[in-house]
Amino acid sequence: MASAFIIVILGVAVVGVAYLYRMLLPTPLLNGIPYDRDYLHRPFGDAFAVKSQGQRTHEPSASVFSLCRKLGSPIVQLLLTSLPGTHPAIILDDPREIEDILLRRNREFDRSPMTTELFDKVLPKSTLAQLTTPQLKAQKRLWSDVMHPDFLRRAVAPNLQTAAEELVQLWTVKAELSEEPFEVSADFQSTALDAIWVAVLGDRIGVLRHEIAKARGEKASEETAKLVEIVRFAVEEGSGIINQGIGSVWPALTYFFLSLTPSFRKFRRVGHDEVQKIMKRACERFYRLSETSTSTGDEDEHDRCAMDFVLRREIMKAKKEGRPVDPTNDPTMIDELWLMLLAGFPTSAEISEADIPLLDATIEETVRFSATASITSRRALVDTQVLGYHIPKGATVIMNLRVNKQPLDVDESLRSETSRAAQAKRTRGGFEGPSGRDLEQFEPRRWLAQDATGKEVYDAYALPSLNFGGGFRGCFGKRLAYLEMRIVVATLMLNFEFLPLPEKMAGLEAWEEVFRKPVTAYVKLRVLEG
Repeated sequence: MASAFIIVILGVAVVGVAYLYRMLLPTPLLNGIPYDRDYLHRPFGDAFAVKSQGQRTHEPSASVFSLCRKLGSPIVQLLLTSLPGTHPAIILDDPREIEDILLRRNREFDRSPMTTELFDKVLPKSTLAQLTTPQLKAQKRLWSDVMHPDFLRRAVAPNLQTAAEELVQLWTVKAELSEEPFEVSADFQSTALDAIWVAVLGDRIGVLRHEIAKARGEKASEETAKLVEIVRFAVEEGSGIINQGIGSVWPALTYFFLSLTPSFRKFRRVGHDEVQKIMKRACERFYRLSETSTSTGDEDEHDRCAMDFVLRREIMKAKKEGRPVDPTNDPTMIDELWLMLLAGFPTSAEISEADIPLLDATIEETVRFSATASITSRRALVDTQVLGYHIPKGATVIMNLRVNKQPLDVDESLRSETSRAAQAKRTRGGFEGPSGRDLEQFEPRRWLAQDATGKEVYDAYALPSLNFGGGFRGCFGKRLAYLEMRIVVATLMLNFEFLPLPEKMAGLEAWEEVFRKPVTAYVKLRVLEG
């Protein structure tokens, strides 16, 4: 009797294992869309192969899109398990169609859970952690004006200029100490942290001043050193948590275990407390302002940063409606401020407003060539089509944001009407014209054209520019990033001559986590006089 029972148990176990194995084998879910047959009979399909290739090369997004080149198709399907609830995943490597989806097809596609779950545990109330809802739209409207060119020029550009000038001071000290090349990755991180912190929160951390004192062999202020340590911990820990999610096959499970760790709880506590302290000081200022009988609170000269702009509006709105308000206890506002800080952790009027086509072209080419953000995804809200293929509601489309190779051939009749209309407006032909040549090379002049008078002008639409996404779900801080690059690049060029580097220090190797970064970044400088 006992032996019969054991046989039954073993039989059930064998059937269960066989069923689970069958469920782990992939099933092509979309008729007609190419897939890699080499992985059709392997558990988990090509997910682990793509993952392992990315770990070897340190470029996970490139490993994903290599499937398109392998199969010779700009659109392929990723082979996933047959487990219940599995939605189709499509890989798209066609810049024109990707631009079209991001900019013009927001009713058909929304940000996918694949993206939102990366931020859900770290900054759950931020816009990146949410799908499109009426609440999200209201949240984006609240913050939209802080990226208006007038606000950036008036309140943000002077602070960016200060950070750029302090970077010049730091590099001048280093260049005077030694004529040898030196590594600058940490210097750029410090500049970005100083610049974005004051742009978002209005307070100066003094990271660069701290580094200048160290480079000169001087003792830095203990108060500054402590603040720098706190802020760096919060920024680096937050970025590190997101990186671990991106590097995981199951991000949600990874984040669950990370949320139980002391370092995660410290990140949430320290980050929350530091931002809340700054918010409280600003709120006290605006509460006093709201009590003055002569002020409506609409005077934007009171705004020193993005946080001020939003806090003032919220406090004045509450006053008009006769209700109490305490923005310092609003997790949505705190998470959105931290999102701006983490996303940034990569004379101003003359530089920010000057018409310098070659400078703008160089910045655009740097964005294209460096491919800081290389991948994004959208989920289909309705049954639709992409490049002539049926895409069912619920499918995830994983899209390549790198424009560094000639796109694969596509029959023009298969493209959407909006994609064809956008191409017709590219007067110099896009990828088929001079701008599309030698995409493996750094060439700023691909973004330059001549106007009707023969004057050289910057052509922002020479090619699809995808690194910041686009449309309603595009990168909120794009204008701030371009302004920061414009000011920093111009300030450095006015103060230094950049000398040739030894070949071993001039490599273009990169590694990718949340963003794509150089493995090493060296400069050899000569300080310009006057």
